[in-house]
Parts: sequence; C-alpha cells; structure tokens
Amino acid sequence: MTTTRASLRNAAAAGLLAVLAVAGCAQEEPVAEPPATSTASEEPSPSPSDDAEQTSAADEESQTEEAAATSEPEEPEALELSPEGDAFTVTLPGTWEDATSTAQEQTETAVLAGRDSERVDDFYSNIVITEEEYVGNLTSAVERAAEDLAGEDGEYELLDPAEVDGNRAPGYTLVREVQDATVHQTQRWISHDGTLYVVTLSAVDSQAEDAAPVLEELLASWTWND
Repeated sequence: MTTTRASLRNAAAAGLLAVLAVAGCAQEEPVAEPPATSTASEEPSPSPSDDAEQTSAADEESQTEEAAATSEPEEPEALELSPEGDAFTVTLPGTWEDATSTAQEQTETAVLAGRDSERVDDFYSNIVITEEEYVGNLTSAVERAAEDLAGEDGEYELLDPAEVDGNRAPGYTLVREVQDATVHQTQRWISHDGTLYVVTLSAVDSQAEDAAPVLEELLASWTWND
C-alpha cells in the first residue's frame, strides 16, 4: 500500500476512532439516594379548617401542574460551535452538547465535536470533525478510504456530494461494530484552502434514522470565517 493510500485511510479512521471517546458506552453507576429517616411522634388530629386549607392548596397545585402540562415546551437554543482559530462555524440542535475536549483526548486531529445529550442503548449519537492533510482528488480519495475501512466483510455506500458553503463534500456511509454495538457512521470530506476536514456522524442502529438530519443541518449551517 502506498504512503498516500495509507494516509487516506488514516484520515478516515481518525474520525471513526474518535467516536469511542464521545459515545459514552461505559455504564455510569447511579448515585445512591440516602435512606429516608423518620421519628415516631404523635400528630394532632386535623381540624375541619385544616382540611379545607389543605384541599384548597391541593386544588391550586393541581391546576398549576395542569397548566404546565398543557403549555408548549420551549425549544432550546441551537448550539453554535467554532474550532480553535475560528476557521468555520457550525450549528447543532439545542439538545446536543459540546464534546470537543473529549474527542481531542482520543485523537489529536479532532477540532470539533458534539453529541446528543440523551444516551440511547448506552450510546450518544455524535459528530466529530477532524483536520487532515490536503488531498488532490477528493472523490477518489473518499472511495478508496471507504473501501479500505470496510474491508472484505464490511458494508459501505458512496453518497452524492453535499454542498458545504461553496465546497463539494463527497462521502459515504459505513456500518460496523463499536464496543458490542452496531453503529452507523456517515463521513463527509471537505477540502478548503489547503486543509481537509473529515466530518463523522455516528449513531447506533436504533437512532441512525433520527440522527441523519442532524448531519445534514450541520453541513447546511457550515460557514467559513475567512
């Protein structure tokens, strides 16, 4: 395998490997609640006036809870992120959180990462963006990288290029096993001013369909700051 082919595979693998850090597959131990304590004491019997006050208070509380239940929930503000150096800006749903520092602990090429705040099937859907060396023919590079990563038994599908603020972004989907879970991953490669950005969306099988639009929205929101 040539050095160029190996570097392409490594560029693709960087984003795929970063998922291990932000996926949060390890089980989190629940925090034990302190046991309830009580002391035996004799309570005076409530008077009729006490009963009326308690009933009134209960009615008010019930009405308040009903009003809260029927009111429209507020949509959380979108999460706007930029890497160090402010090369670009992207937007994620308000239900997602910044996971950049976690991804950077896994791979030094990670420049930005976000993940869903809700864990499903012991996995956080996430997006990792890595910065790689420039490659010439981006479409061919993506195809070769997908083939190398999938191997003989893996599954991958090449995608039509997406537009990212004036740049074409070819990509592919890949299904593989990550920490005993079937993970669907989509990569988009974006070349801009001599730098290659590899964007990787990862989600478990049960969340793949719901997570796909998040990547599309991120790419649509992508704005170069040069």
